[in-house]
Amino acid sequence: MINALDDIVAKCKERHIQIIVDAESQDFQKGIARVALELMRKFNRDGRVVLYNTYQVYLKATPEVVARHLAEAEKDGFTLGLKLVRGAYIASEDRSLIHDTKQDTDDAYNSIAQGALRQHIGRFGGDGADARPFPSVNLFLASHNRDSVISAQRLHRQRTEAGLPTVPVAFGQLHGMSDEVSFSLLQEKGSDGNPPDVFKCSTWGSIGECVGYLMRRAIENRDAVLRTNDEFISLKKEAARRLRSVFRA
Repeated sequence: MINALDDIVAKCKERHIQIIVDAESQDFQKGIARVALELMRKFNRDGRVVLYNTYQVYLKATPEVVARHLAEAEKDGFTLGLKLVRGAYIASEDRSLIHDTKQDTDDAYNSIAQGALRQHIGRFGGDGADARPFPSVNLFLASHNRDSVISAQRLHRQRTEAGLPTVPVAFGQLHGMSDEVSFSLLQEKGSDGNPPDVFKCSTWGSIGECVGYLMRRAIENRDAVLRTNDEFISLKKEAARRLRSVFRA
């Protein structure tokens, strides 16, 4: 299996395709993360990211895991592909592994995301006696939480325009969900007039293959009703704007 994965990543690198390794329950995740780290060590070279690993921030241990992987990237000189999600196995995981409240999860997510954008997480990028240089990182924020992604994009834009160090960042939402969040991100243009990179993830496969994935996304996004209301308000505003433009013509 390892040889097959190696061949797949090598072919993707040759064709300029990126791979995002999804997260699973903790029964499998340690093995997945170990393999992903080895593939990043081999293929994420010269500042180019071929492969991202997914980090589930609702787990209390995730900040420590990220710190360990930053240490590996700094030691071995590869680029860490850091994809952050909140997590979707809350119904099946050991509850003691998960943050006590949603706010704790939100705080942890924003802390890691903004720490990466500031190039300062723990001792990496700090100025203490044990400080280490911040390694090469590419950040991918997969989230339907508008506050998290908009604040991250604005921080990235501010640091870029001020000439301060930061890391490349891209954003992703599921196809058919939180379009208002995706569109809002695309309005957050930099001084060069270019929007951030925003992706929509499409699920592909048979119903049997996809239903488990989609069910987990539904659990992960239980606040969808509030987002749907936000999208409805945005659509009404856009419809009104277009009607006004017709009558002015």
